[in-house]
Amino acid sequence: MSEKNKVEVKIRGRFYTITANEPEEYIYKICTYVDKKMNEITQMNSRLSTEMASVLTAINVADDFYKVQSSEDNLRKQILKYDEEADGYERRIKELENQLAEKDEQLKTFLEQF
Repeated sequence: MSEKNKVEVKIRGRFYTITANEPEEYIYKICTYVDKKMNEITQMNSRLSTEMASVLTAINVADDFYKVQSSEDNLRKQILKYDEEADGYERRIKELENQLAEKDEQLKTFLEQF
């Protein structure tokens, strides 16, 4: 079992102790991202309660997540398409190599007649 890390982070001026299996650097990076998102939300409307800012931040983070996930899915589909195209090109190259070998044999046979 991996060791849990306890990290104290500051989000919107409040300190939180985060316990996770992830490295400290990762926890800081995630918490900095959340803090940045919350700051963006509260800059748009400074009268938001902490609860409302937290909910809107969660929605924005979920939106970011789903956009990245969709982009990743599209990239996977594109890679699969390219892979299929590459397979088709490889088959075509083999067909052409076989045709070339046949023509080479025909040429040898033809030249042997003289």
